[in-house]
Amino acid sequence: MQSADVYLSYSWSEESNALADELDAAFQKRGVVMVRDRRDAGYKASIGRFMERIGEGRCVILVISDAYLKSQSCLFELLQVARHGDFRDRVFPVVLSDARIHRPQDRVGYVRYWEEQIAELDEALKSVSSANLQGFREDMDLYTEIRAQLPGLADILRDMNALTVDLHRESAFTELFEAVLARLAV
Repeated sequence: MQSADVYLSYSWSEESNALADELDAAFQKRGVVMVRDRRDAGYKASIGRFMERIGEGRCVILVISDAYLKSQSCLFELLQVARHGDFRDRVFPVVLSDARIHRPQDRVGYVRYWEEQIAELDEALKSVSSANLQGFREDMDLYTEIRAQLPGLADILRDMNALTVDLHRESAFTELFEAVLARLAV
């Protein structure tokens, strides 16, 4: 099997994880081993560095779900992909039905969610001394960046014809696989 520059970004929610397993198996059957946290981030490895590697990938398959859009780790990965340019060309979204990205009213719900996370952390930080709070400020900065970038990134994902999960399954992920191979050939 060849190792390709193909990364898998997904939440660990039950449905997302199950779909990630299916995608992983389908790609392996075709001779491509994807880079995936459960297999490739070893014990005591830096999770942050692993997520940064995902952002550098030539092809990143995104399993987009409600849990993904509310996950600090998943959205850190998404921001890393966006930082490295060619976002639309490098991402291959598979959108679960609970990911509410198609209507603007629903996308606003994710913005509201991150604003609430910012407010909760801000309030919690006000309740303690400002001395020695390393890490918390970085979390606040990340939440703020997620809030700023999510509307635009979600709009790009909404605009992409990602096909339904059922269509992907019916074809054994053939269109997705061929699109990834075409990108790798560039």
